[in-house]
Amino acid sequence: MINIINEGEDTQGTSIYRIQVGKQHICIFKHNRRDGLADCLHKAADAVELSEWADFVLIDDIKGG
Repeated sequence: MINIINEGEDTQGTSIYRIQVGKQHICIFKHNRRDGLADCLHKAADAVELSEWADFVLIDDIKGG
């Protein structure tokens, strides 16, 4: 299961979100709710692609794991 968890909001309306796959922490990113759901999902995808987790998964796929 993929989870995007809101970790809290600052006074400007920007929240920090944590992404998990199951119970494994993948990365965090910032998003302002006023920017909408589509923007949040794009930022989540970008954060995952830039994470060390993505590097590990891609390397494992290349090796045939």
